[in-house]
Parts: sequence; C-alpha cells; structure tokens
Amino acid sequence: MSKSAKELMLAGEPFLAGDPDLIAQAGRTRAIIHKFNTIEYDDPNRMDLLRSVLGKAPTEFWVESPFYVEYGEMTQIGERSFINRNCTIMDNHFVKIGCETLIAPNVQILTAGHPIRADERCVYPYPDAPDQMNFVNQAAPITIGDNCWIGAGVTILPGVTIGDRTTIGAGAVVTKDIPSDCVAVGSPARVVKKL
Repeated sequence: MSKSAKELMLAGEPFLAGDPDLIAQAGRTRAIIHKFNTIEYDDPNRMDLLRSVLGKAPTEFWVESPFYVEYGEMTQIGERSFINRNCTIMDNHFVKIGCETLIAPNVQILTAGHPIRADERCVYPYPDAPDQMNFVNQAAPITIGDNCWIGAGVTILPGVTIGDRTTIGAGAVVTKDIPSDCVAVGSPARVVKKL
C-alpha cells in the first residue's frame, strides 16, 4: 500500500505539492485565515478563528494580522505567546512554538523545501496529462522553545530547533539548531553570546 502525499510529507520523504488532498486542505485553511486577516481587530472571535485551524492553540495568546499558515493543523502555539504582523508559517511538517515566546514582524517559519537538483524539482507525473507539471517538496519539523524572542525578518529553515530563552537577532537566517540561553545573529545564524 503506497503512502498518501500527507503521509510522505510528515515522514520527511519527497511528496508532490500539488496533491489534490493537500491543496484542498490548504484551501480550507486559507479561507479561514482570510477571515482572520479581515475581521475587525477588536472582534472577540478573532483568536477563535485561529483555534479552529491550528493544531494546538492555548487559552491565552495573540496573533497580529496579517498572518499566514499553510495547513494550520501541524502548528502548535504555546501559552501567552505573541506573533506580530506578517508572519508566515509553512507547516508542511510540525511547527511547535513554546510558551511566552515573542515573534517579531515579517518572520518566516518554513518547514518545506525543494530538491537542490533542478531535474528533481519539477516532475510530470500524469500519464493522461503529460504536460502537467508538479513540484517535489520535502519537509522537516521546526521547534522554537519557551521564552524565546525571534527578531524582525528572521527566516527559520526546515529541521531547526531553537532552544529555550534564546534570542534570534533581526534578519537572521537560521539554518541549523541554536542552543538554549544564547543570542544568535547573521546569515547563517551563529551564536554570538551566551546568556
């Protein structure tokens, strides 16, 4: 029995991004996120809209709009965390954001990527439609610990774990794990201070 695209995705194996079931799920999530991004700021149901798509959303948390998430169900947000404007979470795999973590504007949390080799990125898998192309993706989870501060414009790449109480400086590109209790900056991000 072959695995579904979603099973391949969560197993960290190559999968087709254009799988109809994945596209349908992303479409349902985008419809709710569109409502979230356009609802009145003081509407008491704003966070409930997010809770309806997120895998885990606490009692007390806040997300500014606009906010973007691919599927939602693979994203977990910890208690009393805050996500500022224009955050994008591509949750093709699990994303766990710890408690009391602050995420600044324009942060990208990206669990998926494409093969490095050009001839492996785009495929033509449909015998009945030989000109119809699809993209190959592969995903890995991202974990952000408790009490972290992720600075403005940070990009976090697939498979990364950021330890508790760590600060990632604005504009950093996090390509590998960063330990707890430190400050990391740059592209690629590197530890510059232990706390």
